[in-house]
Amino acid sequence: MIEGKGLGGKKVNRVGLSLSNRDNAKLNKLATACNMKPTPLAALILTEALNDPNYVDQLQKRFCTQAAYRVMLVKDYKNDDYNYVLSGRDDLK
Repeated sequence: MIEGKGLGGKKVNRVGLSLSNRDNAKLNKLATACNMKPTPLAALILTEALNDPNYVDQLQKRFCTQAAYRVMLVKDYKNDDYNYVLSGRDDLK
């Protein structure tokens, strides 16, 4: 199936997350405070993090071991979204 083809905007990609009991309790409390269910809130948090250049850069500085796979976020002003582009550099900073 071609992603997004004839699906009426439905999300088709599933990601299983395993949260600690403490993080699950935090998510449930925040979901209650925001009048949301925990799963859509977790998806929103993940989407926000993946589209935050500072957060992505911070994660890569902390965990990236292969410079060739480091990504750069490039703003797509037409869609008001970010695209991930491999930097392809061999040096880590």
